[in-house]
Amino acid sequence: MHASGVRGAPRVALALVVLAALGVAGAPRVRATATARAPALPAIVFVSRLPPEGVEAGQVPGLGPHGTFAGSGGRLMERAPDGRVRGLLPPGRLHDVADPAVSEDGREVAFAGRERPGGPWRIWSVPRAYPPSATASEPRCRTCDGDPAAGDDADPAWWGDTLLHVSTRAGGRSLYDGSPATQLWALLPDGRRVHLTSEPNGVLDPVADRAAGRVFIARWWFNPFGMVPSGGASRGERAPGDTVNVWQVVSARLASARSAGLALEDVRLAAGGTLPRRSGMGLQPALLAAGGVLAVAARNTGLAPRPGALAIHAFGPPPGRGVRVSGAAIGDEAGEAYREGANLAAPAACAPAALGDGRFLCALDPGGRGEFGLCLVSRDGAAHEMLVDEPGRWELDPAVVPAGAPAARGGTGSAQASQRQAGAGSPAPRHDRARAPLAAVPTFRYLARDLYAGSGAPARRDDAVLHVFRLDGEDSARAVGRSNVPRSGRVDLMLPADVPLFEVLTDRSGRVLTNARGIAQVRGFNAGAPGAVSRCAGCHLGHSARRP
Repeated sequence: MHASGVRGAPRVALALVVLAALGVAGAPRVRATATARAPALPAIVFVSRLPPEGVEAGQVPGLGPHGTFAGSGGRLMERAPDGRVRGLLPPGRLHDVADPAVSEDGREVAFAGRERPGGPWRIWSVPRAYPPSATASEPRCRTCDGDPAAGDDADPAWWGDTLLHVSTRAGGRSLYDGSPATQLWALLPDGRRVHLTSEPNGVLDPVADRAAGRVFIARWWFNPFGMVPSGGASRGERAPGDTVNVWQVVSARLASARSAGLALEDVRLAAGGTLPRRSGMGLQPALLAAGGVLAVAARNTGLAPRPGALAIHAFGPPPGRGVRVSGAAIGDEAGEAYREGANLAAPAACAPAALGDGRFLCALDPGGRGEFGLCLVSRDGAAHEMLVDEPGRWELDPAVVPAGAPAARGGTGSAQASQRQAGAGSPAPRHDRARAPLAAVPTFRYLARDLYAGSGAPARRDDAVLHVFRLDGEDSARAVGRSNVPRSGRVDLMLPADVPLFEVLTDRSGRVLTNARGIAQVRGFNAGAPGAVSRCAGCHLGHSARRP
């Protein structure tokens, strides 16, 4: 894909067109004012944050494994449809804020916040409406439990009255660089917390699709283990060229579970998944009303230690390449417009939020100078309009207030929100069903209807064997199951639930099978919910993208 997404045009000319469209060439920025071109914008909640400093320089607060908990201070804000901007929290109440999510009725905003520099990040909520005599409403801490060492919480998303979020409370560190691994949790209306994922490298950015009963998340897809001739697995065994280090967008069905209240099932690829991986990576997903997903792509596909250049891509059904609609032209070819040493700073775009008419909001740094503002983008990415851009601060993480929500001030929202304040700060009981000893771990059914289905599978044969390994630690993985694979490709196994697993396909002598894309091994890890049935078809990209 060319730098502009337009085939055949000269790259220098394309770069000038992109810069003109983004307003880089001296165009004035619009700061917190209404414009005639977008009269029908809804209210927008966002955060205004100070740029990261010191060891956090180069991070984008709220983005990626190292940026999620970075920050030098911030405020929770709302832009009204007429362009006026107000704060939603009493001045100085919290030191920093991130990741706002507006409730389905538009009355309440959940967000991540910390009360003091260096303090733990927790999930908070605050009503949008408050009496005219008040400057703002007192926020409620949803995950404060009195233990500052309990980990950090971020990325809230509403599922009715339940709050999904990510947290480092489960412990564990990524296999890539040892950074704390974030897992998906649910905070139920009765106060229980449920641990939903067991990804060894972490997940971020949950998005609820209530109509489909599914949750979209970004997960860090990395697996340094490979099978050795003796039948075991060893870290570093795989060839460097075959190792995948990428964030990808997946979705899973959020189902009721008798023991836990909720569980994730049927995890599948939701966007991207193409080779080369940069054109198929994604995080911070946003769902388009007409179908498809907006997601952030980065120069550094693993985002660690820093993300590098950032862009927003639009994806159709997987597998497929993303089409850039804002931000840097991040290509896989050496001649891309914003390559290192080209003396041209790349614009950066992240945190997309879709509007119902095809337009979307994002955080945009048009000149690549470290100055993100709240931006409105046309559906084709051709037009960008700054809505809020306060000098010296970064406007990030826009969240759209649903249509029909009550007025920003006063109204019935205040009374209901005040009732929700009861019990603020009370500790929530913890329900953690992961990381139990193997003998105590429940099982799930792994049902592969055809391992040879899909574009990424090896050729059919009669002597294949599927080996399943469990991750036991940063440097250890052990076999937990194997099955002879008939020519039909059907495999039916009972495997331990809620632990990271990966599979390798070999012949009967133990030699790993290959195809045009490399070895027949899962590039990351998967986990099944207790008592669930994990159904799949295919291998590699076909495993989760194409289902007969």
